[in-house]
Amino acid sequence: MDFTGQGRFTAYKVDRPLTEQERADRLDRKRKLNTQVRDELSVIKINSTYMELVDRWYAPKGWSVIFAMMVASPFLYAAPTFTLIAIGHNNLESWAFLAFVLSFCFLFFWIAWYGFRLEAFRQTHYPIRLNRKKRKVHAYRPDGRIIEADWDKLYFCVGESIIPAYGKTYDVRAHVMGKDRKTVVDTFTLAYCYMGKKDKVRALWEYIRRYMEEPDGVEQNWRYSDICMPIDGRREGFWFGIVRVFAQGSEKPILLLFLSPVWSVVTLGRWIAMYTSKVPKWPAEIEAQYVIEPDDPCRRDWRNNVKFNFQEGVWPVICFVVGLSVVVWGLSALMSAMD
Repeated sequence: MDFTGQGRFTAYKVDRPLTEQERADRLDRKRKLNTQVRDELSVIKINSTYMELVDRWYAPKGWSVIFAMMVASPFLYAAPTFTLIAIGHNNLESWAFLAFVLSFCFLFFWIAWYGFRLEAFRQTHYPIRLNRKKRKVHAYRPDGRIIEADWDKLYFCVGESIIPAYGKTYDVRAHVMGKDRKTVVDTFTLAYCYMGKKDKVRALWEYIRRYMEEPDGVEQNWRYSDICMPIDGRREGFWFGIVRVFAQGSEKPILLLFLSPVWSVVTLGRWIAMYTSKVPKWPAEIEAQYVIEPDDPCRRDWRNNVKFNFQEGVWPVICFVVGLSVVVWGLSALMSAMD
């Protein structure tokens, strides 16, 4: 779970100078990188006017919901159990101990609810638009606000975050600079590579950079991205939710099956997050800046997706069913042992 920039405890630091690391990892929009280009399943739609990308929290969505439910579950059992014990004994010591237990439960309920709300009852995703013609960038924020910035004035660099028990993750970070061109006054993540290393992030940056900077960037990206995320004006479907969660291990089908109990549960969390949240809608004044030419030959969205092969579209579903069956069997065995 990487919630950098999303909540009050992980907000980006602003009103500060650039760090030495940010200066060292600067990404120059005018310099082509000698690297393989990747879109990392980030594109929602693309055309000659603009490209729309997913946010950094879209790919791992579901993890926070599941962890929140795991944190809350023991205390949902403990609170009524100790209440009944206190009622049964009906003495000062029992009621004092119950007060202590309930205060402890309340703390963990708050932690669980905070984690749950990071993904549920929010937006299904927080889209980012890059206007090639007007040289503008618009990005949804988790709090509902929309940031607008000039592409040519943004400072881009490789950003680093830390995920407990995993280590460093990387992203393409965009800084809005002050008039002195030295002070960071705002920050957002332009692109994210889920569990990816720095080389993959640079490959994703090159995909974005060439769209905005190269004369044939639109056509190159249009030809490259044959899979767009099916969330343009709609919720992600049940089937694609499975495919997106299991996509992390799609190149290793045996590993996918081995880890299927974990990822099947995350898929359930993803469904909860998606179907309790609202689909984002751009304001009319912003949509007016993104008019697509009716005869644009480089238009692509989920409706133009290529068909998934067995390993990409069927095997994840099989793994989901197997994994969920293992989880259900394990929970049933545990409950039987507790009786």
